Amino acid sequence: MSERIPSLDMADELDRMIYGKTVWLADFSEGKKKRPDHEIEHKRRELAVLRQAAHEYRASADRAGITREVANG
Repeated sequence: MSERIPSLDMADELDRMIYGKTVWLADFSEGKKKRPDHEIEHKRRELAVLRQAAHEYRASADRAGITREVANG
C-alpha cells in the first residue's frame, strides 16, 4: 500500500466527490433528463455517506490538532 493520505486531504477529496454527486442530482433528479427513482435514491445515499465521511475526517484532524497551516508546514 502507498503512503497514508492525511485526514484533511481525504476530506478535500471527499468534498470533490460530494460536489460531483450534488451536480449529478441537480442534473438528473427532475426534468426531462430525470433518471429512475431508485438511481436517484442511491445517489442521495452515496452523498450522505460522503458527507459523513468528510465530516469524520475533519473531526479526526481537529482532535489531533491538525490544521491546514500545520499540515502544509
